[in-house]
Amino acid sequence: MLPLRAVLFDVGYGLLDEGPRLAHALGTLAADPGLEGVPRARLEACYEAACAEPGHGSLLVQALEAAGVPSPDAAAARQRLAWDAVPLEAYPDTLATLDRLRSSGLQLGVLANQPASARADLERLGVCARTRDTWLSEEAGRSKPDPAFFRMALLRWGLSAPQVAYVGDRPDHDIGPARALGMRTVRLLQGPHARMRARAGEHAHAEAPTLSRAADVLLGWASAPR
Repeated sequence: MLPLRAVLFDVGYGLLDEGPRLAHALGTLAADPGLEGVPRARLEACYEAACAEPGHGSLLVQALEAAGVPSPDAAAARQRLAWDAVPLEAYPDTLATLDRLRSSGLQLGVLANQPASARADLERLGVCARTRDTWLSEEAGRSKPDPAFFRMALLRWGLSAPQVAYVGDRPDHDIGPARALGMRTVRLLQGPHARMRARAGEHAHAEAPTLSRAADVLLGWASAPR
């Protein structure tokens, strides 16, 4: 196996905690007059259920549909939602972990389904200063699980898939497509998607409860005999 040369990270529930943003989104949807007052507790329960199974698009839309909102109304409500109204914040171990990996000689990057505004959060928190490149779906015009989105990083870096690892929390959007390309994968078991069931081809090479524990795995791959 080729030595590990680089690592790509997801943003939400990977490098940054998306929990406060999700809580704000659920509260906003529960108060949306166009949804005829879906109780927040019901919406939260439906979102948790949606996270347990591989999705087919927006989990928020799936949750609204499960709560009894017609599909067109659910999609329209998601469009009205200012998802990035709440700033993202880093997990306590994020920056130290990136510093640790970078000092080992690994090349680091971000590749995530995020609005363009996430770049400001990544810059403010010091993530961009510690990574070489950042690919955000809104900027790139592509999104996970499209393999072409992952290939953008491989082409930019001039590396083959086995030389790159992807670290993310979702088996359907992160682990499955990265593994199908030949990347090594680490699934982070933090955030609501930790409950999501992995289907065939979506099981990660390794799992970790935190980013710092994921770094242990990555450094092991990087130092393995060639």
